Amino acid sequence: MGTGGMRCGAGRPPSHVKAEHCRRIDVRRWNREGLLAQGRSGIWQWTCSETGAQLAAIGYRSDGGTVTLNYSVNGEARVQAIGLGRTHCQYGGSRPWFHCPVRGERVAILFFRAGRFACRDCQRIAYASQSDDVCARTWRKQARLESRLGPNWQRPKGMHSTTYERLTSLLWDCEERRDTVLGAFLHRMLQREPGLKNDSLFRDIV
Repeated sequence: MGTGGMRCGAGRPPSHVKAEHCRRIDVRRWNREGLLAQGRSGIWQWTCSETGAQLAAIGYRSDGGTVTLNYSVNGEARVQAIGLGRTHCQYGGSRPWFHCPVRGERVAILFFRAGRFACRDCQRIAYASQSDDVCARTWRKQARLESRLGPNWQRPKGMHSTTYERLTSLLWDCEERRDTVLGAFLHRMLQREPGLKNDSLFRDIV
């Protein structure tokens, strides 16, 4: 059985800026902290998770239907109005949304790029996991599954046997999928370079 993992082979080349590297504003958090209330204004800042030092800040002002952002880009003052909306929940209450300033669609998160806030699609931003190949995705899934088990896939105390069997089955499936990908990769190599069949290291692998 394997644990952890390192990528082998190439995945899709990164053609988009990664969301994890961008500053963002999340309407759910702003709603929880009362920033969307009519008449509310102040400063929103991003800080370093390790030191707590301020990395960037913007001013905001809400009139209940729109949030106006004030910030600067390379010393130039910018003002951007973000529309707000709400949808009713099935069991009462409502859910807030930002309206993307570019497309007008409801979104929970707006990302900052190219001097503006907009939705992920408009900003051509992707999450890092979207660039993973099959092997990387199975390693990621395996790490999540292994975090629920003890060392060497041991069943933790109190875990039902049915749950344990389901988790171990999923783990073996991850390993089998990587074996399949590796086998296909080696097959393609043999087709391109038939001489590899005589390589002692290659024979040991296959």
